[in-house]
Amino acid sequence: MTVSLELVDLARRSLAEIVDLQEVGDVRQSLEIDGATVVQFESTHPGYIGWHWSVALSGSPLGVDEMWMEPGDGALVAKPWTPWSERIQPGDLAAGDVIPTAPDDPRLAPGYTGLDDLEELAEPLRPQTWSLGLGRERVLSPLGLADAVDRWREGDNGPRAATARYADLPCSSCGWLITVGGGLGQAFGVCANALSPSDGRLVSMDHGCGAHSETVVEAGVVPVTELVIDEFGYEAIDRSDLPEPVRVDDVVSSVEDGVVTEGEDVSDVTEVTNDEPDASHDEGQSNPE
Repeated sequence: MTVSLELVDLARRSLAEIVDLQEVGDVRQSLEIDGATVVQFESTHPGYIGWHWSVALSGSPLGVDEMWMEPGDGALVAKPWTPWSERIQPGDLAAGDVIPTAPDDPRLAPGYTGLDDLEELAEPLRPQTWSLGLGRERVLSPLGLADAVDRWREGDNGPRAATARYADLPCSSCGWLITVGGGLGQAFGVCANALSPSDGRLVSMDHGCGAHSETVVEAGVVPVTELVIDEFGYEAIDRSDLPEPVRVDDVVSSVEDGVVTEGEDVSDVTEVTNDEPDASHDEGQSNPE
């Protein structure tokens, strides 16, 4: 639809009251909606690429009904709003948090506690979906059980985990596996190996790791050649670069005379003991008589 310059000028001057005109681009299109003419402009704001400004004009004389900004093709917009109960993910629950369970959650079913509760059922002896509640108002339904099994098998302790792909033997043949009862006993067990990354966790029977009880590593034999000792030959050593040996008597004489030759270290001289009593010490002793 061709739009007149009068409408474009009026729409642009109206936008100048709420936004800097440098952020308003060229005319995008013009539409007729409920008797009003809507003129749209491209947005040049860096944070609103793909958006456009719209101005609704109508009446005689011509006036502005409304101005707004809306996203166009390729505009960056937020994701649709989802309820809080659907946004929460595993691991989000912290100490003190509370997550309510819907009364009609399909993953739960009534937890029957006795045969009196089953009189109205078609199969009162043992219906397929019956589970002993033992005081629990609700227990896992077949849907909840299937959902848990799928989640556990796809997790870190399932057959597709990295540790399972590199394991030579499955958990089903491991002596560290604690079997569990119920319908899950044929598919899952609890790992009791302290060295395994799955210790204390539920693992699938086809899971595995490098700490399997039957893993045996054969010690490799390192070849060692027979030791040969040459007891007859010898090797001549050039002693021309070695320092001249120092005689102990010369060192002791130098220390007693208070003379130390250049290059000698007094700390390297072994302390010399004198068996004769110290005369100065004896002279200083007084006669008790």
